[in-house]
Amino acid sequence: MNDIQMNERKLLVSKAISYVCEAPFLAIPTFLILNLLLNQNNFLEIAIICLFFGTIIPILVLFTWSKFKKIDRDFTIKEDRNRPLLMAVVIYLIGTFVLYFSSANPLIISLMFLYATNTLIVFFINLKWKISVHSMGIAGPTTVLMFINPWFFIVGLIGPLIMWSRLILKKHTIGQVLAGSFLGYILTATQLYYITKLIHFNVNVDIFLILLCIIGLTLPPLFLLLRSYLKDNVVSDRTRIIFYCIVCVSLLVFLSFSSFAPIIALILSGMVSILVSHFLN
Repeated sequence: MNDIQMNERKLLVSKAISYVCEAPFLAIPTFLILNLLLNQNNFLEIAIICLFFGTIIPILVLFTWSKFKKIDRDFTIKEDRNRPLLMAVVIYLIGTFVLYFSSANPLIISLMFLYATNTLIVFFINLKWKISVHSMGIAGPTTVLMFINPWFFIVGLIGPLIMWSRLILKKHTIGQVLAGSFLGYILTATQLYYITKLIHFNVNVDIFLILLCIIGLTLPPLFLLLRSYLKDNVVSDRTRIIFYCIVCVSLLVFLSFSSFAPIIALILSGMVSILVSHFLN
């Protein structure tokens, strides 16, 4: 297989990953898992509401808006994303109220609300900088699921695949995909921690453990993407040495504070990141 065919295959795979892993599509398995674990009596009703406001309406709005404005589905131009983002915020907020009045589980209501708040934050960031919504789209749901069980970090293992696909398609820079992933995790964890405290919802999971799992998931793609950046740009040997020293120190500090689950998250995320970077680079 020659280089042209290889590049074409990479582009096709990256496009498929980007479309399948859009935030509204990732909402389907997330809400489904939450409903299966948390809703015993009104599963079907709540699942339909989640699907309707979390996926169907947002996708229809994005598709209709892109066709009406004759812009690409990826909203490559930063300014093209502003109105669809605000419309998505309204949709998620309506979904939050509908779930509340339907007596859904507080964690499910919280997830719909977090879709609204995180999208609103993305809107304000997007006024100045095009952060990766795809990266946030996997980080947020993964964090919510970890509030049920930290081992749900396994969902976040597709994060490196999503980030590299966006880079291959040249839709984002390394900084934009990393920022999207980091903010998705931290914003969701912070908001959900205080929301559960406010509504007195006991999640029985240590927030410190969740944060360690988040670090375990994000360190490998962070280091590999920065390494790729250093490789593609002219930097001094001193800069490279400093970078590798930071990597070693960070790993040692992480391992000294971590328990079993975060360490496994780090190992698996590292394996996935290496495999993805080898295939897509």
